[in-house]
Amino acid sequence: MEPHERATSCWYRIAGLISRKQKDLAIDIFEGEIRSAKHEVLLEAERLAVSGISGPSVARALREKAERTIRPPGKPS
Repeated sequence: MEPHERATSCWYRIAGLISRKQKDLAIDIFEGEIRSAKHEVLLEAERLAVSGISGPSVARALREKAERTIRPPGKPS
């Protein structure tokens, strides 16, 4: 998803929450969007590493970091 589309989608999901003073839920939505974007970037880095720019161990480390980003420890799925 393009950045503007993602921001627009996020805005529509939180606009009503902000007006109802549900700040914590709105912040959770923003957090999820940020984690999702980081996850996409790390997965792309993994693809680049696998393509020969770096070794497989670097790719594995990037994959693990991407998974931790999208599913942080201690947060419900």
